[in-house]
Amino acid sequence: MPTSRPLPDSDRRVLLLLLDDQDRLMLCGACCSGWTVPQALLAVDTDFKEGAIRHLAERFGIESPRFGSVYGVHETQDSDCWEHDQRTASRVFIVRISAKESASFQAMAPSHTRWGSSELKARHREISPEGVALLVSGYVEGWLPDGPISLY
Repeated sequence: MPTSRPLPDSDRRVLLLLLDDQDRLMLCGACCSGWTVPQALLAVDTDFKEGAIRHLAERFGIESPRFGSVYGVHETQDSDCWEHDQRTASRVFIVRISAKESASFQAMAPSHTRWGSSELKARHREISPEGVALLVSGYVEGWLPDGPISLY
């Protein structure tokens, strides 16, 4: 399993899969000509979960996040760095949010949306990073085990 120790000269980030009480995923559509999940870059010495908690509070006003039992882990190996000149390390956290927090997210920007399971499955290729819809589906439908899931 990949390590959680800080990587020198690395791109470190948390990606947040915000799921409301109706199992709808919150998506941002303002950048990249597509849909993406909220994310934050982290400093080398910042713990992934602590960075997620801080970003959720600062950006979305979510003070007591309820993390799902499944989370994604991605870290490149040294042999993968030839293309980008740096290592990457990310965690993908599932966070359960209330109906009020979901409505607040939707109202933040006209480019924010909430997609349910059927729309995620039908439009999964429009969402970055790749694999988000599969991770959400596995979590909601209960076929993913608790704990870390390696993402490549």
